[in-house]
Amino acid sequence: MLLLAIIQLLVISAVSAIYDVTRYGADRTGRVPCTDAIARAIKDAEIHGGGLIHFPSGRYLTGPIELKSNMVMDVGTGTIITFLDDPALYPPLDVTLPDGQRRSVPFTPLIRAWGQKNVGIRGNKVIFDGRGEIWWDRLPPPATRPIFVNFFDCHNVVLKGFTIKSSPMFNVNILHSSGIVIDGVRIRNPESYHGRGPNTDGINLVSVRKVHITGVDVATGDDCVVFNAWGYLKERVPTEDVLIENSYMSVGHGAISIGSVTAGGLRNITVRNCVIDGTTRGLDIKTNRQRGGTIENINYYNITMNRVRWEGIALIDLFNDNDPSWKPIGDQTPFIRNIRFDNIRGSCDRNPILVQGLPEAPIENIEISNTDIRSPQPIRLENSRNIVINGRRY
Repeated sequence: MLLLAIIQLLVISAVSAIYDVTRYGADRTGRVPCTDAIARAIKDAEIHGGGLIHFPSGRYLTGPIELKSNMVMDVGTGTIITFLDDPALYPPLDVTLPDGQRRSVPFTPLIRAWGQKNVGIRGNKVIFDGRGEIWWDRLPPPATRPIFVNFFDCHNVVLKGFTIKSSPMFNVNILHSSGIVIDGVRIRNPESYHGRGPNTDGINLVSVRKVHITGVDVATGDDCVVFNAWGYLKERVPTEDVLIENSYMSVGHGAISIGSVTAGGLRNITVRNCVIDGTTRGLDIKTNRQRGGTIENINYYNITMNRVRWEGIALIDLFNDNDPSWKPIGDQTPFIRNIRFDNIRGSCDRNPILVQGLPEAPIENIEISNTDIRSPQPIRLENSRNIVINGRRY
């Protein structure tokens, strides 16, 4: 809670002046595109060192929005912002940031901040509509589509109090950043098993540190909340020091997932006081021999899960890998260790606990206590050691 308060204070105190987009010509009826008017407000704020980019309550129609340092997108209560679906408005981007990092994407994100600090989006009962249905039909998998909210190489980020619906692809995607608060964000996309909403990860965080996620409500077409860690920048960049709490995940593939991009390593992650309802997997850690990295010091407390279709708890070193034979340990060998679960309760349709390690690198030091996941199938442990489940050692 202290981290949440400090980061929000840092971001809000960095902005002072208010830049009302309607004063720059933005139409608030939702009938006239206002991309250029919003860009003018942002440019003026940038020239003067930042500020609140204020959207008075209403309806807006726009193309992509780019935020700069010391800038908060401040959206009035009950506002609906709908994004245009013309692909020409979202061209490929290839940018070198001031610190030398290069960022390339096949489509311009709907809302982005790259290489910035003290940035955010806040609202109350606000809806961002990405018109994803049109994009899903136009570019079905494996094609990529625009990301909705995309922050890269940013420091001190606050996302608070809004809903994203119908995202073309990932909803919230934050990479190589630190000091992140996601508070009270709601995400709604259909589940992809019904042919809609593919690749719409809810909150996808990659190589981040000092993160607090609280009060989120996610129903989407891929993983609800997922943590990854890059290994193909100048160096391996971990994800670490993360707290997710008091949140609700429904539909989706994994409710709260770690991996499968793990080369940078993931550590010191705590998940507590969350409810999972109707996802494919409950709590899962997934990687393979091509991903590498060490996943350690992960803690789950007080989790309720209902109607989970597959495993309740899954730790998998053979994700999308069907070769269980022994291999030499190398730079791409993954390691999963020191994982704790306490007070996990609910039901699932497959194994309540699945631990599937590698013969050359067993999953180790797993403690599961006060846990009761009802299931028609048994616990399944493969290539693991020092596993303790409700006081029994395996």
